[in-house]
Amino acid sequence: MKAEHIELVIEFGVILLSPVIHTLYLHYVKKVEAEVIKQNLRLFLKLYALFAIAVLLIFFSFNK
Repeated sequence: MKAEHIELVIEFGVILLSPVIHTLYLHYVKKVEAEVIKQNLRLFLKLYALFAIAVLLIFFSFNK
């Protein structure tokens, strides 16, 4: 894996962390209902699964 690919993986990983931090903020500070947080988590889990698949594809395709 080249350095550029590693950098992209790290950048997208950090970008995907922001919704988690925001959800925790909503839960602890704003006291949002649990159903809204569950809905957010379901959406984010799908995004994380797509991200993991993309990382695996990048890793195996450029590992030559």
